[in-house]
Order: sequence, then structure tokens, then C-alpha cells
Amino acid sequence: MNYLLKILVVMLLFTNGIMAQEVTTTQNQTSTLQLEKPLLNTSKKLALLFPFNIAKVQNDTVNTIADRLKKDKFLNMTLDFYSGAVMAIDSAKQLGISVDVSVFDSEETKNSSNVTKLIADNHLENFGAVIGPFYQANVEKTAELLSANQVAVISPLSKEVGKSYPNLFQTITSNSLLRSAIFDFMRSKNGNIIAVVDKKKVSVKKYIQENQKGVRFANLEPTGALNVLSLKSLLVKNKINYVVMETANTSMIKATMTALLSVQQWFNVQLVILEPNETLNTDEIEFADLVKLKLMYPSMTRENTNPQAMLFEKNFKLINKVTPNAFAIRGFDVTFDALMRLSQPIGFFESTNQVTEQVESKFDYFKNETVGFANKGLYILYYDADLTVKEAK
Repeated sequence: MNYLLKILVVMLLFTNGIMAQEVTTTQNQTSTLQLEKPLLNTSKKLALLFPFNIAKVQNDTVNTIADRLKKDKFLNMTLDFYSGAVMAIDSAKQLGISVDVSVFDSEETKNSSNVTKLIADNHLENFGAVIGPFYQANVEKTAELLSANQVAVISPLSKEVGKSYPNLFQTITSNSLLRSAIFDFMRSKNGNIIAVVDKKKVSVKKYIQENQKGVRFANLEPTGALNVLSLKSLLVKNKINYVVMETANTSMIKATMTALLSVQQWFNVQLVILEPNETLNTDEIEFADLVKLKLMYPSMTRENTNPQAMLFEKNFKLINKVTPNAFAIRGFDVTFDALMRLSQPIGFFESTNQVTEQVESKFDYFKNETVGFANKGLYILYYDADLTVKEAK
């Protein structure tokens, strides 16, 4: 969201306090939902509990709103997420989705919030779903208070896992699911899976040894460097050789990549990482080489260039004068997905057996004993020869 626009939004929040608006449509054009069975809680009301912490801003006698926005990363993130949510509400209106939306200040920190009072004062037990709060402990408290009324409580940003509630929905795909998915993908291609793991990555090696049987490890030298001959000896012909590289060490990365590039005329090889690796974005690593090795990785989000996504970006720029960042897109995706599910005749819970995709994210919920409902929506992505990132099929 544009900086001056953020100041205006905060000032409006001061003036208006709780905001409420009605959304009126019937179906998301990109949805695959076809639902008919009724459920207990089919309320068409959505509450957004966002940590604006307006009272704290108002009581700040040292910093102006502008000064606070320059310093307060959490408030900026909240406003960016909110800007995406507003876009989702507006898009739903245009499509005809019939849901009442109310926005509240959750006044939260990592260890506190006003959710108990918000729920009691505004009868959130009569709502179909709640998005937020942002911190995991506060989301869990909200889920606990609303579980008896089967109100879906959606955790929009937290990666943490704590207590499990039957009405709690974790939208962030866990690292364990991302790791498991890419190994499943490699096996689905009958690939030969090799691992190059830095000696510092003890937990990664243990995970692979205990959970991904059949993966062979390239040897390391006594110094910790890669034994290149060992890596090459593990390659096989007539199969795709997936080389899972887990290291932040520039020398090991270069050695691995150089070895793979040197054998490409004889072996089908592809470089794989299990999580983002900042070292690959440094000047010391040639992007062209990552493209040649078709770097592949699991991701909770994708780069989307379809017409709907481009329209969202265009409209966001027109309103907010900036390109939407990751938090704004997340705000749109989580809110629009909730609005679409609530608009169905049977309510939020029964819609969870269907997979949906929004601008950047996929929502594929399943019951999980340690969470409530977890999201296994993810993408397996790779660098293509045309210098774009594509979904591996």
C-alpha cells in the first residue's frame, strides 16, 4: 500500500473504529466448488481480526502517525494485508458473493489480545468464519472460544503449530509437507535421488535418512568439502538424476553445480533444494547455471501470470499506487478464499473437501490431529529455459 495512503487508512481507523460492510455475490468464477450438503453453521458472516493496535498509535505522544509507519514494520505488514483483504471484498462484491464482512482491531501483541471481549461484545459466535488474529497464541484462543459454535477460525500468517482445535484452519503450508511433497514428486518420476548435504545440516540429513528411504548421499571430504567423484559415481543413465543440495556454503554450491554441468551431455540431471537458499541469489552464483540445471523447489506460493492475476495486480496498482507485495497478495488470497467458501450453501467446513487457487496460493485443507485443519496446498516449481519459473508437472 502507498505510504501516504497508509497514513490515511490509519486516520480513518481512528475516526471509524470498527468497520463493517456487506458483500453481495454468489460464486467465485475461478472456483471449482460444487457443494450441496447442509451443515450446522452456515452463517454468511465473516469477521476480520487484524492487529491495527489503534489505541497504541493514538497514545503515542512521541511519534506522529507518519513517524510510526516509518518504524513499525508490524503495522506496515498489517496495513498491507488489510489492503489485499479490501481488494478481495471488492472483488467479491463485483462477482455477487453474498457475505457480510466486519473488521475489528484485535489489539494484539505476541502474548496478548482483546479477542475475548471482541467475541462477547460483537457476538462472533454467530459468524461463519473469522480470519485472524495474526499471532498463533491469539488465533488458538479465538478458536477455543468459538469451537462450540463451529465458527471456522483461519490463521492467515502464522507458521507455528500449537494446540489443536476442530475449527482451527492453518493456511500456511508447513515445511514438513513441502519437503515430503517434493520427494513424492521425484519418486513419481522414477527419479534417482542423490543428496549433497553440508555437515552443518545435521537435521536435514537425519530427516532424509529417517523419512526418505532410498536416497543416496554423496560423500564429503574430511574438510567438509564435496567429494565430486563420489557425487558423479551415484549418477545413473536412462533416469532423471535429482540432486538435492542442502548447503549455504558457496564453495560447496559451486562444486556441486560445476560437477552436474560437466556431465549434462551424458546424464539427465536436475538440481533440487528443499527450502529457500539465500546464497543462490548472490553474485557469486550464476543464474544462467541455475537455469541450465532447472533448479527445482517446493513452494507455498507461485508466480501467476494468468489474466485474473494480472487484473488483480492492475486494479491494486490503480487503487494503492504501488505493486502488491507478498502480504497484500496474502491478504487477498486468504480473504477471497474465505468469502468464496462462506458463500456456498453448506458453509465453510463442508467446502474444505475442495481445492481452490487464488492469485498466489492454493488452499487444500485436510484434518490434522496436531492442528485442526492444515493446508497442503503447494507447488513444485523450477527454473525453465525461457528464464521464467514454471510449475513442474
